[in-house]
Amino acid sequence: MNVHIKSLLSALAFSLLFYSKSFGLNLFLISILVVVLVSTLKGTRNVSWVYALTYILTSVFVLINPTVFTIFVHFMALMVYVGKSISNQTSLYLSWLLGFMNILIASIANFIQRQNSVNEKDIKKETSPKLLNRLKGSFFAGALLILFAALYKNANPVFENLVNQINFDFISIPWVFFTFLGYIIFLNILRPLDAQEIIAVDASQKNELKTPSEIEIIGQKRQLESEHTLGSFIFFALNLLLVFFLVTDGIYLFQKTEISNAEYSASVHQGVYALMFSIVLAIILILYFFRGNLNFYKENTQIKTLTYAWISLNIILIVFTTYKNFTYVEALGLTYKRIGVFVYLLLTLTGLITAYVKVAEVKSFIYLVRTNIATVFAFLVLSAAVPWDRTITYFNLSSLENPDIHYLLDLGDTNSIQLYKYAKEKSVDYNLKISIKDKYEDYITQQSEKTWQEYTLVQLVQNDLK
Repeated sequence: MNVHIKSLLSALAFSLLFYSKSFGLNLFLISILVVVLVSTLKGTRNVSWVYALTYILTSVFVLINPTVFTIFVHFMALMVYVGKSISNQTSLYLSWLLGFMNILIASIANFIQRQNSVNEKDIKKETSPKLLNRLKGSFFAGALLILFAALYKNANPVFENLVNQINFDFISIPWVFFTFLGYIIFLNILRPLDAQEIIAVDASQKNELKTPSEIEIIGQKRQLESEHTLGSFIFFALNLLLVFFLVTDGIYLFQKTEISNAEYSASVHQGVYALMFSIVLAIILILYFFRGNLNFYKENTQIKTLTYAWISLNIILIVFTTYKNFTYVEALGLTYKRIGVFVYLLLTLTGLITAYVKVAEVKSFIYLVRTNIATVFAFLVLSAAVPWDRTITYFNLSSLENPDIHYLLDLGDTNSIQLYKYAKEKSVDYNLKISIKDKYEDYITQQSEKTWQEYTLVQLVQNDLK
C-alpha cells in the first residue's frame, strides 16, 4: 500500500480517536496502530520488541491512571520507539532525539534532501511525478472551478440558485487541520529521517577507554605521577571531611533529645543539598582524574582506593538521608516532594554505582551518559505504573491521625472518591467537607461525560467504590 494512503487512513483514525477528546483508550489504540505501521517499514525487523512493548505498556498506564505524568512518560516512550525504528543500535538519548526530530520534521528534511541530491536517478525513484502532477492538477482544477462558478452564477439565475443551495457548513476547518496534522505525523513515521551520519558518530563512541601503549605510559610518567599525587591528596581530604560530617550527622540523627518537625525538615533538606553537591563534585573529580592514561598507570592503586572510599562514604550518606526522609514521611505523611527525595536518592545511588564501574572497569564518559540515561528512562516507565495521587491519599488517610486535607485536595482529581468516603466516615471540618463534596461531584460529572475514546479504567474503579 502506498505510504500516502497509509498516512491518510491513519490520519482519519487519529482524528476519530483524538479530535476534541481527552486521553484514554484512544492512546492505547493508536499505539497499537503505530507499532503495526512501524513493523511494516523496511529495515525495522531488527527493532527490539522491548521498546515496542514498553511504548504500548505506557499507554496501558494512561488507561489505568490518566495523569500528566503518565501521559508525559507515554510520549517519551513514543519518541524512543520511533528513534529505535530508525536505528536499533543507537544510544537511548540519541534514539529519543531522533524520534523527536523525526515526528516533527522528517517530511521537510526528506524533501530538502531529495532536492539537494546529485543523483537524478535517485530523485526519480524517491519522488512520485504522477502523484505530484495529480495533486497539482486537482488544486488548479478546484481553483478554476470556483472561479468560473462565481462568474457563471451572475449570468444565469437558475445556475445561481443551484450554487447558492450548496452548503459546506458540514466541513469543520479545525477538524480538517487536525486530520492534516495527523497525516503529517504518520507520514513522518512512515518516511523516517536518514540519520546515518549521526548514527555513525554515536556508534564510534565506545564504552571502554582505549588502552595506550607502554611507550605512551612511559612518556607521560611524570605527568601521571603528578596527577596521581594531586588526586590522592584531594580524595584523602574529602574523605576525611565526609567522615567527620557523617559522624556528626549520626550523633544528631540518633540523639535521644526531641527534634521539632521544622528542624527535622531542615535536616532532610540540608542532607539532600549536601549529597547533591557531594555527588556532583565526586563525578567531576572522577571524570577528570580517570579521563585518560591514569587508568592504566600501574601505580594508581592509592587514588583508586581513595576513590572507592569516597563512593562508599557517599552511599552511607544516602542511607542516612533516606532514613531521615523515611522518618519525616512517617511523622507527617507522603508528599510529592518527599517522594522526589526518595527518587533522587535512588538515582544518585545508581550514579555512584556506575561511577564505581567506570573506575574499576576503565569505562569512558559516554558509558556513564548511556547507562544513567537508560536508568532514568526505565525508572520513569516504572514510576508511571504507580497511581501516585491515590497512593499518597491512601497512605496519609490511613497512617496519620491528622492528615493535611488541604494538600490532598490540591492533588489530581483521581483521589476524589477516597476523600469523599473519608469525609463521610470521619469527622472533618465543615468547609473542608464542602470542598471535598464539590471536588467529588465535579469529578463524577467529568467521568460521566466522557466518550468511548476517552474511556479509562478510572470509570471501573469509580463504579466499584460508589
